[in-house]
Amino acid sequence: MSTGEKRSLEKMALSSENGSLGPEDKVGDVEKVSLRDAASSEEGNVGLHEFAIAKQSGLRVTPEQNRRIARKIDLFILPMLCMAQGLSYLDKTALNYGNLYGMKSALHVSGDQFSWFASIFYLGYLVGNYPDSWLLQHYPTGKVLAITTFIWAIIVITTPACTNFAGTMANRFFLGLLEAIVTPGMTLLTSIWYAQSEVPFRSLIWYSFNGWAGIFGGFVAYGVGHIENPEIALWKYIFLILGAMSVIFAVILWFFFPDSPVDARFLTPEERILAVKRVAEAKLGVKNTQFKWYQIKHALIDPKTWLLFIASIAAQIPNGIVSNFSTIIIKGMGFTTLQSTLLDAASSGVQIASLLAAGWISMRFKNMRVITMAAGNITCIVAAACLTYLPDDQKWNRLVAYWFTSFQSVGFALSLVMISNNIGGFTKKTFTTAVTFIGYCVGNVIGPHFLIDSEAPKYVTGTKAMFIGYVIKTVAHLALGIYMLWSNIKRDRELGKVASYEDQLKGEEAGMHDLTEFENKYHRYVDTE
Repeated sequence: MSTGEKRSLEKMALSSENGSLGPEDKVGDVEKVSLRDAASSEEGNVGLHEFAIAKQSGLRVTPEQNRRIARKIDLFILPMLCMAQGLSYLDKTALNYGNLYGMKSALHVSGDQFSWFASIFYLGYLVGNYPDSWLLQHYPTGKVLAITTFIWAIIVITTPACTNFAGTMANRFFLGLLEAIVTPGMTLLTSIWYAQSEVPFRSLIWYSFNGWAGIFGGFVAYGVGHIENPEIALWKYIFLILGAMSVIFAVILWFFFPDSPVDARFLTPEERILAVKRVAEAKLGVKNTQFKWYQIKHALIDPKTWLLFIASIAAQIPNGIVSNFSTIIIKGMGFTTLQSTLLDAASSGVQIASLLAAGWISMRFKNMRVITMAAGNITCIVAAACLTYLPDDQKWNRLVAYWFTSFQSVGFALSLVMISNNIGGFTKKTFTTAVTFIGYCVGNVIGPHFLIDSEAPKYVTGTKAMFIGYVIKTVAHLALGIYMLWSNIKRDRELGKVASYEDQLKGEEAGMHDLTEFENKYHRYVDTE
């Protein structure tokens, strides 16, 4: 970009902040069929004004500008996405570590009742899932995340005050209700901040903080186990420590997390326009604050919605087993309590490595996302079979097989990327995410109940349920990939390929007017670009 062009763009950016651009500068020429509801929803289209400036100036984002803006977002936004994911995972799975230190006996509950502590969390998650996403759509992101994080932190801190089954059930329900904002919200926010090609790797980076949190939680539990002459029961320390960390993070979110690139103080006025333009290139828009019923209908008739829903249920049945009872499963192989906490941390290391490798492959190579999902799923199928059928005396082989079930995160995390990269219309994207996480909740509610006390320490019914879940998830993901490929071929045949920059720009503008991928004839499904 020349110095003159840069000055012109900066002048236009400052004019936009002062509201001096006229209506004719805000909306370009897009076919009427592609502008359904645009007039009624223009005010809700976040970034549309900045996109109009970029279009009017003929702006194209250079690779160097892309890298510079991505680095800034990586520095300011990505750490907060990672911390939100990691702390939410720690807080919901604190139950796992509490179980090691006598929480079940202290509350005078049976094994089946303790399983309900894991399940009720996801019933709360189910109730809060779409309302939490609705709040993110309609109100400033940072403030919504900060308030919900603060409230769930208080819930975690008050968990040690629970003395019976009923009180703990209520506590866990409301924790799920509030934490339902995190992973679905991160899925939406990643597509708001990052260019399409950057979404897979960044999504898997923040999702990998489930693994980092697992490692950290293991060391916290290990440290708590070495407290001498404790003033309170050891399991209570875990909830107090983790809850306090979430309180501090809530304060950080309140002051530092912006709603979108348009409001990012760490970007210059010119960079905000560039940030919107590079996100718009996905032809999916940035964010729209208005609820649209017709987009709900689009989601309900979309095969992708239901394939993601089925895959999510199948994926989360094993997750419901592993995330809440991993230390008990490992201890049942013949290890001590303290050994179990450290060996469980090793499985988190496998999870991190698999997620980062999958994210890098999906970013680096075209059309590899579904193949990468399938590879992760097949690894889990083999691992679950080994857990089920290897003899009890092969504890180390069974432990390694358990570690490799951590590849289960690859398929689910990349399915969330499919939503970020391929669903147009913010209401439709929000609703599709909600449906996917309904499946997530259903699977996690069901999963713990496949662990039957009488089958300890091998829990054969549980490992068989994991095996079946992985198989169903693999089939659903492959079907999703085939459907998107078929849709692209059909669109190219009927509408022609999106070959020219003019077509690309029309697709971007249609996306900025919050059209779904069904309405935007210039949209094509992607693995990566």
